[in-house]
Amino acid sequence: MTGSGLKIGIIGAGKAGTALAMGLSRAGYTVAAVASRSPASAYKLADRLPSAIAFDKPQGICEAADVVFIAVPDAAIAGTAAALTARPGMMACHVSAATPLDALEPLRVQGAITGVFHPLQAIGSRAEAEILPGITFAIEAEEPLKALLRQMASRLGGRSVELSGADRVLYHASAVMASNYLVTLVALASGLWLGFANREQAARALVPLIRGTLDNIENIGIPECLTGPIARGDTATIKLHLEALVENAPQTLDIYRELGLETIPIAAAKGGIDEGQATELRALLEKRL
Repeated sequence: MTGSGLKIGIIGAGKAGTALAMGLSRAGYTVAAVASRSPASAYKLADRLPSAIAFDKPQGICEAADVVFIAVPDAAIAGTAAALTARPGMMACHVSAATPLDALEPLRVQGAITGVFHPLQAIGSRAEAEILPGITFAIEAEEPLKALLRQMASRLGGRSVELSGADRVLYHASAVMASNYLVTLVALASGLWLGFANREQAARALVPLIRGTLDNIENIGIPECLTGPIARGDTATIKLHLEALVENAPQTLDIYRELGLETIPIAAAKGGIDEGQATELRALLEKRL
């Protein structure tokens, strides 16, 4: 079974489970069963799907579906799997980036085919949760589940990357840096506005700049998209930044230095600075004012 005739079940009606259920339904798959820690959430999600039944207990999903997606919080995945009785040949996936596939071992030893299907995106509120076109899905599974998950990724409008357990740790660290720490970086950047504006004004001003940068990363690529003082070897401007941070935001100084040092090789790869300029920038960023 590799097509839309499969019956799909979702355990967990939070943001990830809701987005996956709605996305798969729109892609032509039959989402037949939903369960959640909160029965009210399960019934609410089932009402949004054309052919889904809500179950009060997760075990009902295993009896009603050919493919079961466990979309509960990471800490609850192993416990959820251990509490289920699998039918031989049933397929079961969790949708966590960081949780090992071994969390589904209780299902595998009962004859289920297990895997991981992680959508690489920051999903919004439960009411607005959706799988965005163009995202990447991280897949770890054996055949025939692997082929099915690749097909699902494609029909959801995305692409897929196949990972092993060890790969997924670095994959998740990468996602944390690109998504979670971007929030931290914008919070720090917004904090530099507090002498002349508030954080809300700063965020409104910075978000279009961030969007433009992301567009350049996508359309021009790294290193060609790099702009700014390090990209052009402007040590005078970097020195002014460092002096201002020492005086006004010393808590941000080390992060600015480290990011600047990591930017120098990108600027050199772009061809905007030569080795002499790179050395001068490195010395300036490493110097304690």
